[in-house]
Amino acid sequence: MIVRTMLLALAVIRPAATLLRVSSRPLARGRARAPRPSTALGALRGKPGRQPREQVVLPPMNDKITADLVRVVIDAGEAPDEILGIIPLAEALDKAGELGVDLVMIAEKSDPPVCKIVDYGKLRYQKEKKKKEQAKKAKTNEIKEVKMSYKIGEGDYEVRRKRGAQFIKNGNRVKLTIQFRGREQQHMSLGDELIEKFINHMVDDGANVAKTKTIREGRDLSTILSLKA
Repeated sequence: MIVRTMLLALAVIRPAATLLRVSSRPLARGRARAPRPSTALGALRGKPGRQPREQVVLPPMNDKITADLVRVVIDAGEAPDEILGIIPLAEALDKAGELGVDLVMIAEKSDPPVCKIVDYGKLRYQKEKKKKEQAKKAKTNEIKEVKMSYKIGEGDYEVRRKRGAQFIKNGNRVKLTIQFRGREQQHMSLGDELIEKFINHMVDDGANVAKTKTIREGRDLSTILSLKA
Protein backbone atom coordinates (compact mmCIF):
# COMPACT_ATOMS: atom_id res chain seq x y z
CA MET A 1 0.00 0.00 0.00
CA ILE A 2 2.84 2.36 0.90
CA VAL A 3 4.74 1.47 -2.29
CA ARG A 4 1.67 2.16 -4.45
CA THR A 5 1.22 5.59 -2.82
CA MET A 6 4.84 6.48 -3.52
CA LEU A 7 4.57 5.47 -7.20
CA LEU A 8 1.48 7.63 -7.64
CA ALA A 9 3.27 10.62 -6.10
CA LEU A 10 6.22 10.21 -8.49
CA ALA A 11 3.84 10.04 -11.47
CA VAL A 12 2.40 13.46 -10.51
CA ILE A 13 5.77 15.14 -9.79
CA ARG A 14 7.60 14.13 -13.06
CA PRO A 15 5.29 15.90 -15.60
CA ALA A 16 5.35 19.06 -13.46
CA ALA A 17 9.16 19.04 -13.40
CA THR A 18 9.30 18.52 -17.16
CA LEU A 19 6.93 21.45 -17.73
CA LEU A 20 9.06 23.64 -15.45
CA ARG A 21 12.22 22.78 -17.39
CA VAL A 22 10.57 23.59 -20.76
CA SER A 23 9.16 26.94 -19.61
CA SER A 24 12.48 27.99 -18.08
CA ARG A 25 14.49 27.61 -21.34
CA PRO A 26 16.10 30.90 -22.50
CA LEU A 27 14.78 32.54 -25.65
CA ALA A 28 16.68 32.09 -28.92
CA ARG A 29 19.66 34.40 -29.22
CA GLY A 30 19.66 37.26 -31.71
CA ARG A 31 17.74 40.45 -32.25
CA ALA A 32 14.02 40.34 -32.55
CA ARG A 33 12.84 40.74 -36.13
CA ALA A 34 11.23 44.02 -37.02
CA PRO A 35 7.67 43.71 -38.22
CA ARG A 36 7.30 43.62 -41.99
CA PRO A 37 5.85 46.69 -43.63
CA SER A 38 2.28 46.49 -44.70
CA THR A 39 1.43 45.64 -48.30
CA ALA A 40 0.35 49.21 -48.96
CA LEU A 41 3.67 50.66 -47.77
CA GLY A 42 5.64 48.06 -49.69
CA ALA A 43 3.84 48.93 -52.86
CA LEU A 44 5.00 52.54 -52.52
CA ARG A 45 8.68 51.62 -52.40
CA GLY A 46 10.60 52.61 -55.53
CA LYS A 47 7.75 54.75 -56.77
CA PRO A 48 9.12 57.99 -58.17
CA GLY A 49 7.99 61.16 -56.49
CA ARG A 50 6.05 63.85 -58.24
CA GLN A 51 8.05 66.23 -60.36
CA PRO A 52 8.10 69.71 -58.85
CA ARG A 53 6.14 72.22 -60.86
CA GLU A 54 8.04 75.00 -62.51
CA GLN A 55 7.60 78.11 -60.42
CA VAL A 56 6.83 81.29 -62.30
CA VAL A 57 8.62 84.31 -60.88
CA LEU A 58 6.43 87.35 -61.46
CA PRO A 59 8.06 90.72 -62.10
CA PRO A 60 7.14 93.63 -59.82
CA MET A 61 3.86 95.08 -61.00
CA ASN A 62 1.16 97.52 -59.93
CA ASP A 63 1.23 98.04 -56.13
CA LYS A 64 4.39 95.89 -55.81
CA ILE A 65 6.47 98.63 -57.46
CA THR A 66 8.17 100.84 -54.86
CA ALA A 67 10.11 103.38 -56.94
CA ASP A 68 8.98 107.00 -56.71
CA LEU A 69 9.71 107.78 -60.36
CA VAL A 70 9.50 105.37 -63.32
CA ARG A 71 10.22 105.55 -67.01
CA VAL A 72 7.00 104.44 -68.72
CA VAL A 73 6.14 103.03 -72.13
CA ILE A 74 2.69 101.91 -73.28
CA ASP A 75 2.23 98.71 -75.28
CA ALA A 76 0.78 99.52 -78.70
CA GLY A 77 0.45 96.02 -80.10
CA GLU A 78 2.10 95.62 -83.50
CA ALA A 79 3.05 99.33 -83.58
CA PRO A 80 6.06 100.74 -81.69
CA ASP A 81 5.50 101.33 -77.98
CA GLU A 82 4.27 104.77 -76.96
CA ILE A 83 6.80 106.56 -74.73
CA LEU A 84 5.43 108.54 -71.78
CA GLY A 85 8.82 109.33 -70.30
CA ILE A 86 9.73 109.70 -66.63
CA ILE A 87 6.67 110.26 -64.44
CA PRO A 88 5.68 109.69 -60.79
CA LEU A 89 4.64 106.16 -59.89
CA ALA A 90 1.15 107.31 -58.86
CA GLU A 91 0.56 108.86 -62.28
CA ALA A 92 1.75 105.71 -64.02
CA LEU A 93 -0.62 103.57 -61.93
CA ASP A 94 -3.51 105.91 -62.75
CA LYS A 95 -2.73 105.62 -66.46
CA ALA A 96 -2.67 101.83 -66.28
CA GLY A 97 -5.98 101.89 -64.40
CA GLU A 98 -7.56 104.07 -67.08
CA LEU A 99 -6.54 101.58 -69.76
CA GLY A 100 -7.64 98.60 -67.65
CA VAL A 101 -4.24 96.87 -67.80
CA ASP A 102 -1.14 96.45 -65.60
CA LEU A 103 1.93 98.47 -64.84
CA VAL A 104 4.78 95.94 -65.17
CA MET A 105 8.42 96.62 -64.35
CA ILE A 106 10.59 95.37 -67.24
CA ALA A 107 13.99 96.87 -66.33
CA GLU A 108 14.38 97.04 -62.57
CA LYS A 109 18.07 98.01 -62.58
CA SER A 110 17.64 101.05 -64.83
CA ASP A 111 17.69 104.49 -63.27
CA PRO A 112 14.82 105.18 -63.01
CA PRO A 113 13.28 101.69 -63.47
CA VAL A 114 11.49 101.08 -66.75
CA CYS A 115 7.84 100.03 -66.58
CA LYS A 116 5.43 99.02 -69.28
CA ILE A 117 1.69 99.61 -69.30
CA VAL A 118 0.45 96.34 -70.74
CA ASP A 119 -1.81 93.37 -70.10
CA TYR A 120 0.57 91.09 -68.16
CA GLY A 121 -1.05 87.97 -69.62
CA LYS A 122 -0.30 89.25 -73.11
CA LEU A 123 3.26 90.18 -72.15
CA ARG A 124 3.90 86.71 -70.76
CA TYR A 125 2.46 85.11 -73.90
CA GLN A 126 4.81 87.20 -76.07
CA LYS A 127 7.80 86.13 -73.99
CA GLU A 128 6.85 82.44 -74.21
CA LYS A 129 6.36 82.76 -77.98
CA LYS A 130 9.78 84.37 -78.37
CA LYS A 131 11.36 81.64 -76.25
CA LYS A 132 9.83 78.90 -78.44
CA GLU A 133 11.02 80.66 -81.60
CA GLN A 134 14.55 80.80 -80.22
CA ALA A 135 14.42 77.10 -79.33
CA LYS A 136 13.17 76.31 -82.84
CA LYS A 137 15.97 78.36 -84.36
CA ALA A 138 18.54 76.56 -82.23
CA LYS A 139 17.14 73.22 -83.43
CA THR A 140 17.39 74.39 -87.03
CA ASN A 141 21.10 75.13 -86.53
CA GLU A 142 21.69 71.67 -85.07
CA ILE A 143 23.81 69.41 -87.25
CA LYS A 144 22.95 65.71 -87.51
CA GLU A 145 25.45 63.24 -88.92
CA VAL A 146 24.95 60.38 -91.35
CA LYS A 147 27.94 58.06 -91.89
CA MET A 148 28.39 55.28 -94.39
CA SER A 149 31.11 53.25 -96.07
CA TYR A 150 31.54 53.74 -99.81
CA LYS A 151 30.83 49.98 -100.08
CA ILE A 152 27.60 50.19 -98.04
CA GLY A 153 24.97 47.54 -98.69
CA GLU A 154 21.62 48.44 -100.23
CA GLY A 155 19.61 47.80 -97.05
CA ASP A 156 21.86 49.92 -94.84
CA TYR A 157 21.93 52.63 -97.50
CA GLU A 158 18.13 52.85 -97.53
CA VAL A 159 18.07 53.24 -93.74
CA ARG A 160 20.52 56.16 -93.90
CA ARG A 161 18.73 57.69 -96.86
CA LYS A 162 15.41 57.82 -94.99
CA ARG A 163 17.07 59.12 -91.83
CA GLY A 164 18.85 61.89 -93.73
CA ALA A 165 15.66 62.94 -95.52
CA GLN A 166 13.79 63.11 -92.20
CA PHE A 167 16.53 65.27 -90.64
CA ILE A 168 16.35 67.71 -93.55
CA LYS A 169 12.54 67.89 -93.40
CA ASN A 170 12.77 68.63 -89.66
CA GLY A 171 14.90 71.66 -90.45
CA ASN A 172 18.26 70.21 -89.37
CA ARG A 173 21.48 70.35 -91.31
CA VAL A 174 23.12 67.01 -92.09
CA LYS A 175 26.81 66.21 -92.19
CA LEU A 176 27.17 63.38 -94.70
CA THR A 177 30.39 61.41 -94.20
CA ILE A 178 31.70 58.71 -96.56
CA GLN A 179 34.21 56.49 -94.77
CA PHE A 180 37.23 54.73 -96.30
CA ARG A 181 39.66 52.23 -94.80
CA GLY A 182 43.25 51.51 -95.76
CA ARG A 183 43.61 50.96 -99.50
CA GLU A 184 40.00 51.99 -100.05
CA GLN A 185 41.29 55.58 -100.11
CA GLN A 186 42.39 54.91 -103.70
CA HIS A 187 38.69 55.10 -104.64
CA MET A 188 37.85 58.56 -103.26
CA SER A 189 36.07 59.41 -106.53
CA LEU A 190 33.49 56.74 -105.70
CA GLY A 191 32.74 58.68 -102.53
CA ASP A 192 31.82 61.76 -104.60
CA GLU A 193 29.51 59.61 -106.69
CA LEU A 194 27.85 58.20 -103.57
CA ILE A 195 27.27 61.72 -102.21
CA GLU A 196 25.56 62.77 -105.46
CA LYS A 197 23.48 59.59 -105.41
CA PHE A 198 22.44 60.27 -101.81
CA ILE A 199 21.41 63.85 -102.61
CA ASN A 200 19.38 62.79 -105.66
CA HIS A 201 17.54 60.17 -103.63
CA MET A 202 16.69 62.69 -100.91
CA VAL A 203 15.26 65.00 -103.58
CA ASP A 204 13.16 62.05 -104.73
CA ASP A 205 11.98 61.70 -101.12
CA GLY A 206 10.77 65.32 -101.14
CA ALA A 207 13.76 66.91 -99.36
CA ASN A 208 15.17 69.55 -101.70
CA VAL A 209 18.75 70.02 -100.47
CA ALA A 210 21.80 72.10 -101.10
CA LYS A 211 25.36 71.01 -100.26
CA THR A 212 28.59 72.69 -99.27
CA LYS A 213 31.90 71.90 -100.92
CA THR A 214 32.97 68.31 -100.32
CA ILE A 215 36.12 68.18 -98.21
CA ARG A 216 38.51 65.42 -97.21
CA GLU A 217 38.89 64.81 -93.46
CA GLY A 218 41.66 62.27 -92.95
CA ARG A 219 40.37 59.09 -94.57
CA ASP A 220 36.82 60.38 -95.03
CA LEU A 221 34.90 62.63 -97.39
CA SER A 222 32.25 64.91 -95.92
CA THR A 223 29.81 67.63 -96.89
CA ILE A 224 27.04 69.58 -95.16
CA LEU A 225 23.51 69.24 -96.53
CA SER A 226 20.73 71.69 -95.77
CA LEU A 227 17.27 72.54 -97.01
CA LYS A 228 17.29 74.85 -100.04
CA ALA A 229 15.85 78.29 -99.35
